[in-house]
Amino acid sequence: MDWKLLITAFITMVVIIDPVGNTPVFLILTADSNAGQRRRFAIQAVLAAAAVIFLFAFFGQYILDYLGISVESLTIAGGILLGIVALDMMKGKLDANQKVRRGANAALVPLGTPLLAGPGAVVGAMLLMERSGDAGDKALVAGGILAALVVVLVALLAAGWLVKVLKDTGIDLLTRVMGILLAAIAVEFIHQGISSWAN
Repeated sequence: MDWKLLITAFITMVVIIDPVGNTPVFLILTADSNAGQRRRFAIQAVLAAAAVIFLFAFFGQYILDYLGISVESLTIAGGILLGIVALDMMKGKLDANQKVRRGANAALVPLGTPLLAGPGAVVGAMLLMERSGDAGDKALVAGGILAALVVVLVALLAAGWLVKVLKDTGIDLLTRVMGILLAAIAVEFIHQGISSWAN
């Protein structure tokens, strides 16, 4: 087993989901909730995101096979998609203006998806799983993704405290730094896809 897969999966998913950058949006969408409700929303949102991410991580390949899409194509497309997400992060584009319909569960939409389990996270999880080998390696990738989701949950539970400590400037800075790291990961995905095609 390659234990580096766990670390890679963990860092990649944390960077893509950007828990620190999403905390202000989480607070805005739960502004009318008390501490208990906000805690419940955070748990529900992470569980919903986990369900979506793991569904595509484990069964995404079957979807690709059915549609006749190669792993190389997915890798390059995923790299491009992650690059777009990275550009948005570096520009500081936080979707704080999303509206929650009356009666809708904000923990599921838009918090769970697409805020946490967005296209970038889904594609990233699929690509990480595709790069793993045997069942042991896949378990390590799953462990890395799960650990990242735990970090996301902790960040959401501590959202009020984080915003007070980091302020808008600190959160904006961290979001941009994570955007740079995600851009590098995107370039690596594209490079791997092209290299596989060349071989």
